[in-house]
Amino acid sequence: MSALGRVPIAGACAPDFELLDSTQTPRRLSELTSYSPLVLLFYRGDW
Repeated sequence: MSALGRVPIAGACAPDFELLDSTQTPRRLSELTSYSPLVLLFYRGDW
């Protein structure tokens, strides 16, 4: 994290979290990265 404590530094490991997939099944980051590398994309919305 940066000095602000909220903005991650590029290349830093993401904290483990859980979100719902497209079938409403909960998925944890740690579960997905146990299979293969993972790319996170944060879509900001409509420009």
